[in-house]
Amino acid sequence: MRVLILGCGRLTTTLVPDLAGNGTEITILSRDRECLESVSDIPGVEVVLTIEPTMQDYLQLAGVDTTDIFLALSDDDHRNALTAQIARHIFNVPKVICHLDNPQLQILYASLGLDVVGYSFGLLQDIRQSIEK
Repeated sequence: MRVLILGCGRLTTTLVPDLAGNGTEITILSRDRECLESVSDIPGVEVVLTIEPTMQDYLQLAGVDTTDIFLALSDDDHRNALTAQIARHIFNVPKVICHLDNPQLQILYASLGLDVVGYSFGLLQDIRQSIEK
């Protein structure tokens, strides 16, 4: 299974060790060099430092066209929504999960067919359940 994650923060660093292993390949795109360094030594994890001239270029560099699951987990709701839509509608990624804090955006993007997870105490569990659907 190939997983592509946008954003590297506490959520990503907590989730990646659980996803890694059993032949799962994980690529993480982020502007946060320190966070990427903290997960780069996990087997099966590749990291891509982004500067973001064109996000679509980075998605292609990270192999979005062969990705099974795309997780938009950055700290920016709008970036998450945009890249999740690109992954879903341009690259036809089979499973796209988008983290959004804004409840209004959650409703909007869920109605557009994205699996949306919002802030909750069980956020990691919500993401894991969305992956397993």
